[in-house]
Amino acid sequence: MHQMSMALYRFLAAIGRTQVMANMLGTAALIAIYILGGFVISKDSLQPWLRWGYWTSPFTYAQNAVALNEFLDDRWATEFHYANANTVGETILKVRGLLTEWHWYWICVSILFGFSLVFNILSIFALQFMRSPHKHQVNINAKKMKVLCNSQIVGNGSASTDQVILPFRPLSLVFDHINYFVDMPKEMVKYGVTDKKLQLLQDVSGAFRPGVLTALMGITGAGKTTLLDVLAGRKTGGYIEGTIKIAGYPKKQETFSRISGYCEQSDIHSPNLTVYESLQFSAWLRLPSNVTSHQRNMFIDEVMDLVELTGLKNAMVGVAGATGLSAEQRKRLTIAVELVASPSIIFMDEPTTGLDARAAAIVMRTVRKTVDTGRTVVCTIHQPSIEIFESFDELLLMKRGGQLIYSGSLGPLSSNMIKYFEAIPGVPRIKEGQNPAAWMLDISSRTAEYEIGVDYAEIYQRSSLYRENRQLIDDLGKPEINTEDLHFPPRYWQDFRAQCMACLWKQNCAYWKNSEHNVVRFINTFAVSIMFGIVFWKIGSNIKDEQDVFNILGIVYGSALFLGFMNCSILQPVVGMERIVLYREKAAGMYSTMAYAIAQVAVELPYMFVQVFIFSAIVYPMIGFQMTATKFFWFALYMVLSFLYFTLYGMMTVALTPNIEIAAGLSFLIFIFWNVFSGFIIGREMIPVWWRWVYWANPAAWTVYGLMFSQLGDRTELIQVPGQPEQTVKEFLEGYLGLQDRYFNLVTSLHVAIIALFAFLFFLAIKHLKFQRR
Repeated sequence: MHQMSMALYRFLAAIGRTQVMANMLGTAALIAIYILGGFVISKDSLQPWLRWGYWTSPFTYAQNAVALNEFLDDRWATEFHYANANTVGETILKVRGLLTEWHWYWICVSILFGFSLVFNILSIFALQFMRSPHKHQVNINAKKMKVLCNSQIVGNGSASTDQVILPFRPLSLVFDHINYFVDMPKEMVKYGVTDKKLQLLQDVSGAFRPGVLTALMGITGAGKTTLLDVLAGRKTGGYIEGTIKIAGYPKKQETFSRISGYCEQSDIHSPNLTVYESLQFSAWLRLPSNVTSHQRNMFIDEVMDLVELTGLKNAMVGVAGATGLSAEQRKRLTIAVELVASPSIIFMDEPTTGLDARAAAIVMRTVRKTVDTGRTVVCTIHQPSIEIFESFDELLLMKRGGQLIYSGSLGPLSSNMIKYFEAIPGVPRIKEGQNPAAWMLDISSRTAEYEIGVDYAEIYQRSSLYRENRQLIDDLGKPEINTEDLHFPPRYWQDFRAQCMACLWKQNCAYWKNSEHNVVRFINTFAVSIMFGIVFWKIGSNIKDEQDVFNILGIVYGSALFLGFMNCSILQPVVGMERIVLYREKAAGMYSTMAYAIAQVAVELPYMFVQVFIFSAIVYPMIGFQMTATKFFWFALYMVLSFLYFTLYGMMTVALTPNIEIAAGLSFLIFIFWNVFSGFIIGREMIPVWWRWVYWANPAAWTVYGLMFSQLGDRTELIQVPGQPEQTVKEFLEGYLGLQDRYFNLVTSLHVAIIALFAFLFFLAIKHLKFQRR
């Protein structure tokens, strides 16, 4: 069975091609195999024209093989005559509609091997002939986009040819004697290192000025990205020493995001937004609240024109490397998302890495335009071309170990930098036509430094260039006359209500356009509802024996677990993707995590209610439950509560774990317990006392309890139970499941409590757990 399952899911992954689609297909296949396999509803209770489903379900053969191996054993051979059976074991097999002859054991095992072979062959063909999802760019019609996303929330200012420049204050950034330490890695301790801390930056000082484009460079391991993160306040651990000043005043990290932007190397964006929506969201939350929507929209248009994104205004962002924008377009969007906040200082982490020459040139043209607006811009960059290197004004060069070895202007054709290093005895002169950046990195490597016999950091500290930089640091480290420190009373530009509205608007836009997530789950809900209705046709209207009750218990069990599990599975990749975006937006000071969490939960509610309506409206009348308003209300209520806690559980596991794979594994592990202790596989009264606490801690068991009691708790028909006298449906449910009137209200209250608990844990984990380490 395990090998068959692996082969099946391998095949479904091959034809699904995306994580969301593969999860949906896997869950749908699991439901079909499980329902038609003779376990949830017995073979004899299936409609005659549905028996083909029983014989084509791999679960049929697995269940029969295991049951034959167990119940045809001698310990089940006690004589017992019932329904043409002669032993207790045969009676159990007969009652459940299972096979009773031993030779079927080897037939079932052989068929399972056959399923494994077929699914593996099909997966090979799928991988061979099915194309990967095409990379495509989707443009949304502007009018349609307004309707779908209710863009009036953001503002309906019409476009204008008149430019509006939101004021910003040009600011310098000075850093003096910066040292950065981390705890000594355990691997180094094993090799005898006795120091408790490892130093990554050593006495680094410098200054970045408005209108000057500075390159922060060094060989791998020099600490350039580390310095950028320290200056931007993006480090999540370690120990920082030294002073950082903005326009001569000490930097306040709590509000530094108000006047700064940080363009990450990874270009993280919500994939289901358009370019314009991404900029609207950033501007809404990062511009002062006194900026009108008209001014905001005009400023967004101006920024798009600056970074050459106007033609891509309504293009979907998409997933990096798969759909939507190209790498170079995503990089320009990353810059634009920061520019719409009107920052004075912008940090860029390797903006040209991974781009070809043409794309890198386009990005650097955008960066140059940004600098020309009077902003302070610093970029880490690795092995640039001559053209890109020449676009920088100044260079801050570091060597391995986090020490500064050059800080100053590049000069025409990098002449100042070349002159400085060629003046050092033993340094080889640059060859004609050689890239100055490549030459500089070659001579500053540890090997070259050792061969030449110099210490560049020591030479720099004794140079006149160092003394000039010290004077510049001292000058810029003093506030200008008639200026005052930057002061922003609240932590965020927008209040909590506006943050919630903005986050909900963004999630609504993204969800509406995420057809793979929502349309697929609606179709799946409809298909599962029809399948449940057909398989369990009118079983609730005619109850004659124990098996009929178990069949109803089967549909209740399936309703409580299967669709909820499907929702949880396809939700986790979506929440996981948005959590990565959350880390960037939270670091930028856009909103509080509570606003994000509320929006993430709220946006699911209307889609979930539609699912419940589809399922309840189809399944309830088809399975033949009593058509009264009260009973239908209880059925729909428990389905809503079930969907809610499964949805929140899926979000919670993503928030508690570092990646989607672990979240999915944890969910599946817990679902095993929810499945086993739901009251269907083994009734509550038959669970050993020391395991019964798991039943009461299981929300799926409460849903089964509530649905069964609300639908059958008042049924007084007599039913036949093998080996027992006739009893009413209510008496049988009390004996097997322990259903009693006094627990009904408690079960409903427990649903509300578990939903509140999962929501609280989701909010708490999103706020306090961060699995991104810098």
